[in-house]
Amino acid sequence: MPAIRKNNRGFRLLLDFWSKYCALASYDIAWARDHACIIRVKRGQVLHRDGDRRRMVFLVCEGLLARVQYIVFEDRIKRKITSIAIPHLSLTSTSHLYSHTPTRGDIVALRSGIAIAIPYEAIVDFKESEPTIETLTDVLTNRKKRQLETYLKVIHSTSPFQRYLLFDQLMPEIRSVTSQNEQADFLGISRRTVQEASYFLLTGKRHRK
Repeated sequence: MPAIRKNNRGFRLLLDFWSKYCALASYDIAWARDHACIIRVKRGQVLHRDGDRRRMVFLVCEGLLARVQYIVFEDRIKRKITSIAIPHLSLTSTSHLYSHTPTRGDIVALRSGIAIAIPYEAIVDFKESEPTIETLTDVLTNRKKRQLETYLKVIHSTSPFQRYLLFDQLMPEIRSVTSQNEQADFLGISRRTVQEASYFLLTGKRHRK
């Protein structure tokens, strides 16, 4: 892995985020230099493919990542987005640090930006002895858990139309940075429903059928 320069933007963003939750020592910065891989991602780039056995954490610094599955439906390939990570959220290749079973789906860049890839081993080997590394993993895990709980609440709502209204209410940070097609694939609803609900939110009126 090439050495990370002190002024590398992705590295600085990682340290700025991490230092909000604990004081960093020179050892922590050295650990990040040794184990963090700064990736300048392009829209559509696949960072981790379905079935890949590498165990990695992908932290978004800039841009947008998503976990995407492709499902064959009526002779067509339909995209299903099961998770979206905005800056300061992460996606992982398995359900937790100690799992060896890959989570289904590709990890794909929905927008160009900067991501940090860290191997599980680098975290597991040091987090027990280094409280700051454990703090970083706890923050990322808790943020991911809260988002998942909110997402499940949204997709289990009563109707596609109400699902979008709840999405707007509970996940405005995701709605504001995603396209209508991405929102439809994330919520499991049609783009027409997205358009109708967006029109209602804008005007307070329903489309006439």
